[in-house]
Amino acid sequence: MEGLRIALIVAMVCSLSGCAMIMGTATGALTGAIDAPAETYRANRDAFAEYPVLFTADALVMAPLGMATGPLFGLVKGMALDIQWVIGQVEYGDVFFSYGRESIWRPHTITWPSDTD
Repeated sequence: MEGLRIALIVAMVCSLSGCAMIMGTATGALTGAIDAPAETYRANRDAFAEYPVLFTADALVMAPLGMATGPLFGLVKGMALDIQWVIGQVEYGDVFFSYGRESIWRPHTITWPSDTD
């Protein structure tokens, strides 16, 4: 009986969410460990070029932090991508089969498109 109740709850939660939300939550720890240090580097390229020791600090601090926060960021970004798909702003091909800004594989890359994009 307990197993049936758990299966029912899991089925209900999955039916209420979209594909990107589930995938972002499930893979968030792994992708967060990669994307958090990468996003820190992308935002501070000049500082990393001037002080190469920042690469070590970035990997030692941001990778574990990204792993810890990745599932939450993946859940939120996945939900946002599912909503954008429903209203026609993004295609699931861009979400799952690319590494662009709108990719679910980049949970810590949360930016809004500008007018020049």
